[in-house]
Amino acid sequence: MRVLSTVPWTLRRMSRDYLVLLLLLGVPIVLLSLFSYLMGNAMAESGRLLFHDTAQQMIMSFQLFSGSVVMSYLYYDLFTEKRMRIFTLPFNKSLYAFSIMLCGTVYSLVLGVLLMTYAQLVLGVVWEHWVWMSYNLLLLSVVSSIVSLILMFSVRSFKTAERLTEIYGVGFIVLAGLFFPMPDNAVMNFLGSYGNPLTLSDGAVTAMANGEAGEAWLQANVLAAASLVLFPLMLLLGRRKMR
Repeated sequence: MRVLSTVPWTLRRMSRDYLVLLLLLGVPIVLLSLFSYLMGNAMAESGRLLFHDTAQQMIMSFQLFSGSVVMSYLYYDLFTEKRMRIFTLPFNKSLYAFSIMLCGTVYSLVLGVLLMTYAQLVLGVVWEHWVWMSYNLLLLSVVSSIVSLILMFSVRSFKTAERLTEIYGVGFIVLAGLFFPMPDNAVMNFLGSYGNPLTLSDGAVTAMANGEAGEAWLQANVLAAASLVLFPLMLLLGRRKMR
């Protein structure tokens, strides 16, 4: 719980870049509105509006890039010239790094919930399980933040890390088959299902909406297990990077 002591300072730090944070909300809203207009009242085979499934997948997809906020704050505060000022402050630097990750992850979750609210109140999407959807948004945000930090700690150039996180996000969107169908083979099927954090979270929400609670929990638990497995690796690489 000691990490909470640095959260107020972290929130003040993040609030200074409110324009960037608002942009991360504004762009998804524009994209959701555009897709809603283009799809209109087209119906899916499930009997729901086709845009409902698309909105769910889009809101989930945005969480794949949630680690970019955490990564950028960590880099500029702890690995650039600014670190000399940060290191003179009277708090534990590791706890500060954790608070950045915590605040960035929670902020991504808040963005996801705000997008859900906008989609329902403005675009007419009805979410069957708000809490379950939010839980899976959180899991996806945590995994994406951990992966982004692992990439940043693994390479020397921050620009390279940024490109790798973009490949991570766009790559899993492509592998999920949202742009076009993927080849039908064992490797691609795995990367488009249980080997894909996006399809795991999206599948968990869809399964719960269809009354398949067992399958929903299975997919969500796989995502939670992935975060538990990757977290120690992130810690190891982070400590080595900060020496």
